[in-house]
Amino acid sequence: MDKKQLMNDLKQIVLKEVPNAVKKITLENEDKVCYISLLGTDDEPVLGLIQLGIESYRNEIINEVGIDDKWTIWNSGEMPVDYQTVIDENHPEFREKQELLVKAFGDDWEDLWEDCQTLRFELAQELNQYNWSEILPITEDFVVYSDWEAIDVTNGDLERSIPIEKLNIIKDKQLI
Repeated sequence: MDKKQLMNDLKQIVLKEVPNAVKKITLENEDKVCYISLLGTDDEPVLGLIQLGIESYRNEIINEVGIDDKWTIWNSGEMPVDYQTVIDENHPEFREKQELLVKAFGDDWEDLWEDCQTLRFELAQELNQYNWSEILPITEDFVVYSDWEAIDVTNGDLERSIPIEKLNIIKDKQLI
């Protein structure tokens, strides 16, 4: 199977399975989700981890570090692990295809990362079009975004993931 076909197959799996995966996460009584982070890693460049951002924790972070510390506000690692999930628990084909994709690129890690990052931006854009309020209790500024270890929120890295109308909402709230 060629790289393009693998990428397309992985995209279709993610678009279908992210909503199913996040539905299985147990939220506390009044918690609302303010974001879904799609984290790419070196070993899992398309999607390694799905992290829910919880409004109450985000508010605590803002109270502790201030509204100007955008990196910490958007750092999915600041959220409790109880709000993390993966696709491959319920969809082993996803893991297999992601591993095949990594092998298909071989030593060309930079191209692999760039192609997978572009795919995550596309996935986030498409997932941002879903009616998430039918799936999860969400905030009015809820977004889905592509995440990675070196994300630079203050220099526009979120903007490739998020449609302009949602960007305007989070800008109005001074979240970016």
